[in-house]
Amino acid sequence: MSAVPAAARGWAGKTLLLARKDLVMEVRGRDTLPPMLVFSLAVTLLLAFTLPDTSRPSARLVLPAGAASVADVLAGFLWVTVLFAGLVGFARSFEVERHEGAIDALLLVPLDRSGLYVAKALTNLVFIVAVEVFLFPVWAVLFPIGLGAGLVAVIALADLGFVAIGTLFAALAAQTRSRELMLPVLAFPVLVPVFIAAVELTSDLFLGRPTRAVVGAGWFGLLIAFDLIYAVVGALAFEFVIE
Repeated sequence: MSAVPAAARGWAGKTLLLARKDLVMEVRGRDTLPPMLVFSLAVTLLLAFTLPDTSRPSARLVLPAGAASVADVLAGFLWVTVLFAGLVGFARSFEVERHEGAIDALLLVPLDRSGLYVAKALTNLVFIVAVEVFLFPVWAVLFPIGLGAGLVAVIALADLGFVAIGTLFAALAAQTRSRELMLPVLAFPVLVPVFIAAVELTSDLFLGRPTRAVVGAGWFGLLIAFDLIYAVVGALAFEFVIE
């Protein structure tokens, strides 16, 4: 029997090893990322044909809820696209373990349950980032937006909160028969604060407001607070959910 590499003996090493296992399986099977990419592209193209003039982010649109700028609408649609594409990936987070009956084997790994949670969260984060890396150049061509440091910071924080709570509810929904339905039902109410903050901050950046002013806004602090809360709750609750 081959010896376990020294880098994989600690908590971090075993966690990264599990995350790497999921990523290698995805590269071989390609069951999760392609549907996420296709979905996000389809929604983006649909939006490109439905919005009128997006050449001016400050232009006004008359919507059922009142007047809103194109920047508000673009920010909202952008994050809705990321939200639903992410849920497609979350729904398949534990698909292999469920089909192969490998949940029990996963629990036998000599690693704290928080490590299992972080490994799955890291895998989901890679998928979300891959979707965004694919999506944002398309958005930059179709719509009047730019990818600056402020937007990168907002995206990173929103992704962390999204993945932290999405991974937890994916584990919970995986143990139900109607998991595709249960996941959004469970996750949507809890994710509302993260996505409201992300939309508000993204809209401000699309309007050209200074990054320093946006980062100093209350929404930015709220996003950080919810990231911390969701990460702690997810790590602590995962043990009870998975067992």
